[in-house]
Amino acid sequence: MEDILALLIPILAVGMSLLIPILVIYFEFRKKMLKTKERMLAIEKGVPLPPEPPEPPKKPVTPLDTLRKGFVCLGIGVALVIFTLVADISKWFMGGGLALLFIGTALVLWYGVATRKEKQQS
Repeated sequence: MEDILALLIPILAVGMSLLIPILVIYFEFRKKMLKTKERMLAIEKGVPLPPEPPEPPKKPVTPLDTLRKGFVCLGIGVALVIFTLVADISKWFMGGGLALLFIGTALVLWYGVATRKEKQQS
């Protein structure tokens, strides 16, 4: 019985991690199809259609956004590295922490480049 449960856990973990995105994609597709079907029926019956609401404009990324993301990555990376050293656990945490440290460092450096570039343009 324990062997079955030990085998069931990874199967369920992989299955659910694949099933959830598939369900999200399916229901988004179904929602679009129902909306299209509704509009087609309205066109067939001659009902005037209201205009589609416009997409909200995307906010441009500012250098401060990049700095904030960089500091978050640096903080999480440092925390993972320290956690790995203190708890003496799997080195995978160390690798993830170092990756986040390098990503955070790159984002903070990009903030410096972007602000310097903005000062030169103005």
